[in-house]
Amino acid sequence: MTTSGNNGQGLVEAALILPILILLLAGCYVCCRSAFLHAAAESAAQTEALRVGRRLASLEHQISEDILPSESSVMVRSESAGKGRLLPVPFPSLAGRTRGIVEVRKVWEEAGSSSDFPGLAIIRSSEASVDCWDQQSGSGKKIRLVIDGYVASGFFR
Repeated sequence: MTTSGNNGQGLVEAALILPILILLLAGCYVCCRSAFLHAAAESAAQTEALRVGRRLASLEHQISEDILPSESSVMVRSESAGKGRLLPVPFPSLAGRTRGIVEVRKVWEEAGSSSDFPGLAIIRSSEASVDCWDQQSGSGKKIRLVIDGYVASGFFR
């Protein structure tokens, strides 16, 4: 009877490779989830800047629930950032620029309590020259006066 030395080799190889494969899969999950959260935060910042610039109601709570449901680690806010000039010189400057800011803080609870993955902190900001030219906004009144002036001057020619 001959015995080969390969009796436990497969078991040892599996025991060595399996932890490496599990860490590789966990790293892929964290990388993909981080990329998705970055994209969602960027999109939410642009959405908030556009909504506030157009004087629409803010959807901060709904946006934060869409990014990370059932967690309170997403903060959506907006700021006004001064005057902006989109049109040529004869036209007045518009109401200004708005900025949407989204902060996402994520602790990797999926990996268990013994996780060595650091927490994720994302801050995305999007600034846009968005204006609402309705009758209540200052720039809307200015634009209407300038356009009415051009129309009236063309009428008198």
